[in-house]
Amino acid sequence: MEQQMSYKKATIVVIIITLISKVTGFLREILLGNAYGASYITDAYLISLTIPQTLFSSIAAAITTTFIPLYSRIRVDGGPGEDIRFTNRVLNVVLVSSASLAVLGMVLTRPIVSLIAMGFKGEVLELAVSFTRITFPMIVFIGICQVFIGYLQANSEFALPALIGIPSNAVIIAMLLLSDTVGPYGLVLGTLAGAVIQAVMLLIGAFKKGYSYRSELNFRDSYVVNVITLAFPVMLGSTVQQLNALIDRMLASGLAEGSISALNFANKLNGFAYGLFTVSLATVIYPLLSRLSAEKDMAGFKEKLVKSLNVITLIILPITVGAVVLRQPIVSVLFERGRFDARATAMTASALMFYSLGMVFYGYRDVLNRTFYSLQDTKTPMINGMLTVALNIVLNLILVRFMQHNGLALATSLSAVVMTMLLFANLRKRLGGIGGRKLVGAFLKCGAASLIMGFVVYWLNGFAARHLPLSSGVTSILVLGFMIGFGALLYFALVYLFRVEEVGWLADMARKRMKISE
Repeated sequence: MEQQMSYKKATIVVIIITLISKVTGFLREILLGNAYGASYITDAYLISLTIPQTLFSSIAAAITTTFIPLYSRIRVDGGPGEDIRFTNRVLNVVLVSSASLAVLGMVLTRPIVSLIAMGFKGEVLELAVSFTRITFPMIVFIGICQVFIGYLQANSEFALPALIGIPSNAVIIAMLLLSDTVGPYGLVLGTLAGAVIQAVMLLIGAFKKGYSYRSELNFRDSYVVNVITLAFPVMLGSTVQQLNALIDRMLASGLAEGSISALNFANKLNGFAYGLFTVSLATVIYPLLSRLSAEKDMAGFKEKLVKSLNVITLIILPITVGAVVLRQPIVSVLFERGRFDARATAMTASALMFYSLGMVFYGYRDVLNRTFYSLQDTKTPMINGMLTVALNIVLNLILVRFMQHNGLALATSLSAVVMTMLLFANLRKRLGGIGGRKLVGAFLKCGAASLIMGFVVYWLNGFAARHLPLSSGVTSILVLGFMIGFGALLYFALVYLFRVEEVGWLADMARKRMKISE
């Protein structure tokens, strides 16, 4: 009972830290817009992060996913110190591989940037090449971070891995506040420094957990080969979202100036809204589903899965409608200052609307992917991910011609919808019925409540625009806060009247957490 209680406390701590990290990350994006706006400098900076953060992070994160179960098995079955030897072997393979890729990337930066940002020419291309040459070494530190995240989580340390984003964001925020002094190169160097700080923090935490470094390198070690083999399908499955972002940036580089920046700011807004809840929920539900699968309790497995998906529907669907209805004031209040002008606001707001249409399906996708992993099936998410990337490319090429950068955002949402449907179909084949009536019933009730709330908030927003001086920053913030608060109260009153089961479940969970915190 005490162990269960400490696990609940750890979950609460991780959620709180994740919220703080996301807030600091969001502040970073606001300051980026304030300092450089939707300009070619911002475009070049975002492209420079594409290789280390978008591509290699997926590879490294897949290593973490497969590292934990193998490490746990070695701790049980291996002799004294075998878990540390395994960690060092994986770490050294990652170090050698990532360092080689970093050196190769720094040599071939120009052709790589020209391929990723095909529309970049002249000054913006030169700037992107210079930035990317600086950010390529981040690959090494990202690799180190992912190994030690796996090591710490396998040793029941969850707070530190969740915490590392905060000091990294703080360094970047400092560079943005000093942008008039350090310039854009200070921002890029600060981003690299943030990655170094993350690796150092995790290394210190690992030493406190008993880790000690040894220079053991064996590419043929059976456990290392096992990590790589298992990580491959996980890597391809998890790169779907990153590849979609990469494809968006490649095509957006040939559009009007600021298109990449508008897509980035809109995507970060969208990600903040759904990521806080779905990532936390997926993190909690993953070990629970894995245990139920191991115990062959498929009735309990399906029950927990349906409840998780319905909670996503309950929380994310009204956020989707709210983001569509209030897209303009949200972007204006958060970003429109400094060099982020009305044009940038309009571009970002329209992209936010089309990204938001797929928000609830992003949440479904994250939980369903973890569901297949808990069933020890990493191939199904990989295959569906590859099909979705192909679809996204086709939709991008079609929609970008008619809708410019908005078409890229819409293509991403449509691809997420299709992937979710494929995952549901595959899961039905594997498990049979999974509570489809409960899922559809909750979706219809929450959808109706969301639409009613959306119409009321839309009318109130129009009324405020006609009768209140929204040119004042303080007034705009107060009005937006009122709209969001009123909309949330109206929505939850409606779903309570509609008797959505998960409302009571969430209320019970909140009461239990308050008791635990006491």
